[in-house]
Amino acid sequence: MAIVKMSKFNLFSFDKDRENLLKKLQFFKYVHFNDLEVDDEAAEEFVTPHTISKIDEKLGKTKWSIDLLESYEEKKSSIEELKEGKKSLTLSQIIKRAKEFEFDDNYKKLYNLKSNLDELHQNVLTNKSLIDELTPWENLEGNLSDSNNFKNVIVDTGTIFYKYYDGLVSELNEIELCYYEKLGIKDNVIYMIVIYDKSVEEEVKEILRSNIFSSVVIKAEGSVKEEIELLKKKNKEFEEKIKKLDEEIKGHLDLLEDFRIYYDYLSNKKLKEVSSENFLKTDTVDIIEGYLPSDKEQDFIALLDRELGTDYYIEIKDAQPDDKDVPIKLKNNNFVKPFESLTQMYSMPKYNEIDPTPLFAPFYFIFAGIMVGDMGYGLILFLASFVALKVFNLDKAKKRLITFFMYLGISAVIWGFIFGSFFGDVLPLKAFIDPSKDYVAMIMLSMILGGVHIFFALGIKGYMDIRDGKPLDALYDVGSWYMILTGVIVALGAKAIPGIPNIVFNIALGVMILGMVIVLLTGGREEKSVGGKIGWGVYSLYGITSYFGDFVSYIRLMALALSGSFIAIAVNIIVNMLMDSGIAGIIGGGIIFVVFQLFNMFLSFLSAYVHSARLTYVEMFNKFYEGGGIPFREMVAESNYFNIEEE
Repeated sequence: MAIVKMSKFNLFSFDKDRENLLKKLQFFKYVHFNDLEVDDEAAEEFVTPHTISKIDEKLGKTKWSIDLLESYEEKKSSIEELKEGKKSLTLSQIIKRAKEFEFDDNYKKLYNLKSNLDELHQNVLTNKSLIDELTPWENLEGNLSDSNNFKNVIVDTGTIFYKYYDGLVSELNEIELCYYEKLGIKDNVIYMIVIYDKSVEEEVKEILRSNIFSSVVIKAEGSVKEEIELLKKKNKEFEEKIKKLDEEIKGHLDLLEDFRIYYDYLSNKKLKEVSSENFLKTDTVDIIEGYLPSDKEQDFIALLDRELGTDYYIEIKDAQPDDKDVPIKLKNNNFVKPFESLTQMYSMPKYNEIDPTPLFAPFYFIFAGIMVGDMGYGLILFLASFVALKVFNLDKAKKRLITFFMYLGISAVIWGFIFGSFFGDVLPLKAFIDPSKDYVAMIMLSMILGGVHIFFALGIKGYMDIRDGKPLDALYDVGSWYMILTGVIVALGAKAIPGIPNIVFNIALGVMILGMVIVLLTGGREEKSVGGKIGWGVYSLYGITSYFGDFVSYIRLMALALSGSFIAIAVNIIVNMLMDSGIAGIIGGGIIFVVFQLFNMFLSFLSAYVHSARLTYVEMFNKFYEGGGIPFREMVAESNYFNIEEE
């Protein structure tokens, strides 16, 4: 239950073996490469931009194909998808099937089908747009193309705003050899035709212009109605072709898994090429530096012997604790593993630190349970999580998340039993501590747990100082605060609890003062000047106020337990009132009970998740933990489509 011990290696191999070596290392997985910088004139960086860009291009085409086929795939419910889960494949199976897959031919086939489909859809849209343009003119009879051949008559078609129509008509009525007709109206715009003799052309044109008449050229070979019918007929033909193409594309759904496999194959191929960019090279030799778990050393050497024979040289040694480049891989038991996501969300530990996950996991488990504190809520979450783990085919990440929720449910059941709470007060359970009544007990419980939490975090800090050969730092930075905090707690207890001898108070006060003196004298020990030492000593002693703030923060354990309990009880009171109102009241009460209890459960667990994390990150981590470690990068890309299993 710790940070996995790492070994650092420097490998020299011939460039002719590079491709095969990278391939085998990808199967090996447990290698993390360092990005080497050129510090020798004989060496240069290894660059593969052209290869990577070609892979990226293929990745784009593959993703396009996947998205296209997925759009034709029959949609499954979320439950069905979770039950089915991801298919499990090994990297060897992925590579084998990808090489057998005729990507270029299948991609071209899909691309051509989609191009034809897009063209047909565009034709349909174009025709629909033309139909919309022509529809207001469908009452116009005759072949408009004939009007272009008239010698003495001019035909104008166009639109005019409704408010200008009467003025236009009154002026046109005064002109002989002029005829107009209103064909329709749409969106406060009138569609009309004006026919007039060429002898009055200038006069009519001026009237039309002054009344803001907009000429419209109607594109129709015959009559407007005939043109509309022709366009509709064409669209029907296009729709039939679209259906056939849709069916043809749907007929290629059997290729979807192959395209997904090919995508993962390309992703791993790209990762392999990107990894090589961390190398340096000379004319014939590759220079590789990286890390691997120490327990994989012999397997690594065996792989090199098998693939390279004697054509390599390697140096392997234990990674140095203060090496900032050492990648971090965590190894914990089944209880602690689900809590690793909280560590990763904050920051991975440095190699010279301690993995905080097994240290905070029990506290998180306890704190979250107290904040929810209801057997009913805990049972629902536990059973839902348990069923999900048994019924659904989940990947590792989802399994850990669901297991994490299951643990929170168990903790809520335990504390709900202690608090005597089952959906508030639905069942008359005996409470060992009743949050709604035993306020003092809840405050004491919160403060005691907070004290243990803080003292434990300080103890970890002291252990790390002693481990690193700095026992005096442990005394100055941890022992002194133990003395101060213990002195304060005992002194307050001696005054608050009757019957305790006064000598206990005096001893506690003396221990507290001694601790404060140590902090004052050693808080600025790193400073060179006397003023600096005194200033930092005073500042360090001022840190006692933050400890008081930390203790007060744990009151949230009581506050959240109380709020959840009161809301649940309030819902039950309302439901009981409704239950006395007949059938309608029973139905309404049942609905209110289910909806609001589930809502309160959601809020309770959400608050427990957030505030337990806050107590961990702020009150605990700031005593001993910095983070900033680099996560270990395996040589196998994470898949969105499959579970990639060990060989």
